[in-house]
Amino acid sequence: MGTLPASVLALMGNFLLSFGMVLQKKNVSWIGASDRSTREYHSACLGWFAGFILMNIQPIFNYLALMGLDANVVSALIGANVAFTAILAATMLHEKLGRARFFYILLLFAAMALAGARGAAVGKRGAPEIFNTGMFYLFFAVPLAAAAIVLLIRMKRTGRGLAVIIAGIAGCIGGYTVLSMRAVQLVAGSNIWAWFLTPYLYTYLVSGIASFLIIQVAYKDGEMQAVAPAYYGMQVIWPAVAAYFVLGSTFDLLQALAFVCVAFSIVMISKSS
Repeated sequence: MGTLPASVLALMGNFLLSFGMVLQKKNVSWIGASDRSTREYHSACLGWFAGFILMNIQPIFNYLALMGLDANVVSALIGANVAFTAILAATMLHEKLGRARFFYILLLFAAMALAGARGAAVGKRGAPEIFNTGMFYLFFAVPLAAAAIVLLIRMKRTGRGLAVIIAGIAGCIGGYTVLSMRAVQLVAGSNIWAWFLTPYLYTYLVSGIASFLIIQVAYKDGEMQAVAPAYYGMQVIWPAVAAYFVLGSTFDLLQALAFVCVAFSIVMISKSS
């Protein structure tokens, strides 16, 4: 598959993911509702599960995109969700999109595009892709441990800042599905039956389910335009950093600076209104 069709597929999938997440945020009120007989409750249930379906369609697009793009490029394109979410949240949730936040969203999007472009260029001139099993499991375990610690802290206190941290951790875990998917492709190829014999299919499932559950907590504690940048940003940063160690991706200074810009943008978006 060529680079352009793979990029289009990745972006289409990311738009569906953003739409699904906004639908869930819009209709999250059904969770824990005391009165389950009202029309509003059933409408919220329907809208939330529609979002759930859209979110679960997105990985198909990523799998196909990985046939034409490197894993770090597919991860970088997840940054498009920040722009998609900002537009959808403004129109569907009526959340404010101030000038400062809009500027940093554009900066974040540009930095992610640069990171993806540099990843593609480095991949073409770098060494053949390898796979380090030990590093794969290390980068898989760290955000899961962090999630356990932060959720214990949340039992005692909540707040916007903690919601952003929770969203960032959920993003790390969710972003790791790209590396898990790539691991499945490297080990099992296109043999669907062989997928079930690889541990990486199950790390993919654990990452997806854990991220999905943890981001619901962030939804309850913070507004979409505060938690979404952290969620999407860390979906880019964590697998991109892990790719250096897991897949042997060649280090590139310009790409590394792009990731620093991504992290800076996330912080500023979370502070902006």
